[in-house]
Amino acid sequence: MTLECMTDNMDVFAENFKGVNLHGLKITKAEFDDCTFVSCDFSETFFSSCKFTECRFENCNLSLAKFTNTKMSDVKFTACKMVGIDWTKADWHSLLNAEPLHFRDCIIDDGNFFGLSLEGIIIKECRVKEVDFRNAILKKADFTGSNLKGSLFNNTHLEEANFFDAQNTMIDIRLNHLKGAIFRRFEALFLLESMGIVLVD
Repeated sequence: MTLECMTDNMDVFAENFKGVNLHGLKITKAEFDDCTFVSCDFSETFFSSCKFTECRFENCNLSLAKFTNTKMSDVKFTACKMVGIDWTKADWHSLLNAEPLHFRDCIIDDGNFFGLSLEGIIIKECRVKEVDFRNAILKKADFTGSNLKGSLFNNTHLEEANFFDAQNTMIDIRLNHLKGAIFRRFEALFLLESMGIVLVD
C-alpha cells in the first residue's frame, strides 16, 4: 500500500510513501520502521521527536529539513537533495547500537556534523561541499567518489576511512586523525600541500 500523507503520532511499519508534500510543515512523535519514501518533498519540514529505523529515502527533497530530537538508525538516502541540514539537532544518544547512515548520489552541501560520533557512515558519490565535519568521529567512514570541496576537517577522527576517488580532499594531516585512511595517490598530494610542501616532477 502506498500512503500519500503523514501525521503526528503515527506509528507505521513497512509502508511506502510516494509524492508526499510536507514542505514547511511539522511532524511530531511519528515513528517509521522499514518504510520507503519516494519523490517526497520534505524541504523545510520540521520532524520533532520522531524515529526512523531501517528506512529508505529515494529522490526526495529534504533541504533545510530539521530533525530535532529525532532518532535515526540504518537510514538510507539515495539521489536526495539535502542542503543545509544541521544533523547535530537529531538524537544520536538514546539509540543503543544505532546503525550508520547511508548517503549515495546525494547533495548534502552546507550540512553540519560538528562533533558527532557516526562511525561507519557512508557518503558515496555525493556532493559534499562546505560541510562541517570538525571534531566528529567518523572512523571507517566511506567517502568514495564524493566531492568534498570546502568541507571542514579539524580534529576529525578518520581512522580507516575510505577516500578512494574522492575529490577536493583538503585535509590537514597535522590536525586530523588519519591512520589507516585510504586515498588514491593523486588525491594524497592534497594532503602534502596542506603542509606547505612543494611538489615537482
